Formats: sequence, C-alpha cells, structure tokens
Amino acid sequence: MTKIVALTQAERTNILNQLSPMQVEALNEFTRYAMLSRFHTRHYLRQTDWEFQGMVIDPWYDRRHEHRGDNLYCDCGRRLKNQFILRSKTTGHHLFLGISHFQQHASIPAKVEREIRAGINEINLYMDGILVLYQAKREFPTAMFQYVVTHHGFKNQEGTILYQRCNLFRHVNLPLHPRDYEELKKRYLQLKAGKIHRLTKKEITNLLQAIADDWRQVDQQIILFNYQLRQESIPPQSIQRIKSNSINYALQRRHTRFFVTNYKHIKDLTLTKARAQLAIKLRQLSFYIQIMDDRPRAKYLCDQARQIMIAHETSVSNSHFFGIKEAKSLINGMNVC
Repeated sequence: MTKIVALTQAERTNILNQLSPMQVEALNEFTRYAMLSRFHTRHYLRQTDWEFQGMVIDPWYDRRHEHRGDNLYCDCGRRLKNQFILRSKTTGHHLFLGISHFQQHASIPAKVEREIRAGINEINLYMDGILVLYQAKREFPTAMFQYVVTHHGFKNQEGTILYQRCNLFRHVNLPLHPRDYEELKKRYLQLKAGKIHRLTKKEITNLLQAIADDWRQVDQQIILFNYQLRQESIPPQSIQRIKSNSINYALQRRHTRFFVTNYKHIKDLTLTKARAQLAIKLRQLSFYIQIMDDRPRAKYLCDQARQIMIAHETSVSNSHFFGIKEAKSLINGMNVC
C-alpha cells in the first residue's frame, strides 16, 4: 500500500523552487491534464448553464521573483494559479474564474464547488508524492520505460494516461508516482517473462474512450486559441479562414479528407482510425502553436500546447505551409504576398 504524503505549502514551494523551468511546466501539465479529465468524466457542470472550456495554469505562480509572461487573474481581479474558463450555454459569455468564485460569479452550487476543490486537493496529493521522490534524488526509470516501448508494451495503448505521463516526465527526468511506477514495472516484468497481452473488448472500449478524451482536450486547447484571437480583435472572417487553414494543414499528406468534428464520434471508430484522428487533431494544434508563438498574450496557451505535444510524442515543426503564412498575415493585419 502506497503511503500518502501531504506536503505543507511551504514544503511544496521549497521543492518546486528546486525544479528546472521545464520540470515545472511538465508537472503543471500533469496537473492540468488530471483536472481536465475530472471535468470530462464527472460532468461537474451538467446541471448548470455553464460548460467547461478549459483551464490555464500559471507554472510560475509560486516564483514571483522570476515570473515569466503575464499573470493569470480571476474576473474579480484576484491573481490566480489555476484559471478555469467557463462558457454560458445560453449567452455564449465567457468567465475566467478561480475555484473560490464559482458560486459567486456563475451561481454554481456550493456542493459542486466543494467537489471540484476536493479533486484539486487529490491531485495535489498525487503531485506531492512525485515531489517527495524528487527531493530524495529519485529519477525517471528510463531503462525500464525504453524496454517496454522497444518491446511494444504500449502497442495500441498510446492513449493511456501512463504512457503520456511517462513521455512528459522522461523528457525532464522527473520520477513517476509510486502507483505509475508499479504499473510500468508490471508491464516490464510481463515482457521480460515473454508474456504478450492481448487486448480484451473492454480494454479496447476503454482505450477508445481515452483517445476520445485526448481528442476533446486537444480540441479545447484549439478553442482557447480561437478565443484568444477574438480577444485580440481579429475579424470573424479572418478567424474562420484561419480555422480552415488549420484543417487543411492537419490533413496534409493524408490519403483521406475524413476529419472528426466531435469527440463522441471517436468511440465509433476502430483503434487504428481513432489514433489517426487524434494524430490529425494534434497536427491541427501544431498549426496554432506556429501561428501564435510570437504573441505575448498567447504564451500560456502555447506552453500548454507544447506540453500536450510532448505527452503524445509529437513534434512541432517549423512549416513553410502557405496556410501558416496566410494565418500570420491575417493576425497581423497584413496582405499576403
């Protein structure tokens, strides 16, 4: 049984201050992904007028002396570490809130607010387990992970949280939480013993659900990019053109023009086709990173998007695609040559 370790805020901040910038960003992406998963699976806002549009985390909230970029704020003006973005189903109005103001600004029941807060606390406990191991000089189990990957231990299971978390932490040498480590070790020992696991129907269903959740989170990140464009007063027709270019870019070099537009449709596909649609969606996200990378107000979004790409072992290229050049020109209000 894993011992639960709860750090005080001072202890947590002390260890966080020892991390490199890339380690801080990876850890915050883990936190954000875990929170997004909770919103998607527990349907916190189902009985309200609000739908969850995304979450932005300030990785430098506890490092004020070396803060990078703009701060995050609640609509009330209070500085935030976790900014939740909600959209009204009836009016389309957006709210940018800290968890303590869900009830005050969005009339979300106190019970729901408490459930969300409990989720954040649970995720913080999980993160504390990682930080304690880091302080004890534990590292990412690179050799074990590489063995599992090389021997196809994650074949058809690239959508699992374990695989994505391993990719995030491997790049920055952060230790895995004990539960994740034990799950990775179990796969490793099975492969060492020559056991080949064949997916059951239930496992395939769960994997399709995981891919659908991933697709949805990538889509929400793209929605936030488009919302940022609207906030920067980019004309609607230009935003529509940018969206069209992003889809064309995503489908480049594909033998099909099939493009899923709703995460629910993913579950009706085969695993191969579902993974292909996620890859297309990630390429669309790459498009937005490339066109928004030099815009200061989009820094958090670009940083988060890069962490998503890392988690999925997907690179962000520096493409010369005409649609990217045109999109940048539309954003900057220039004519395309």
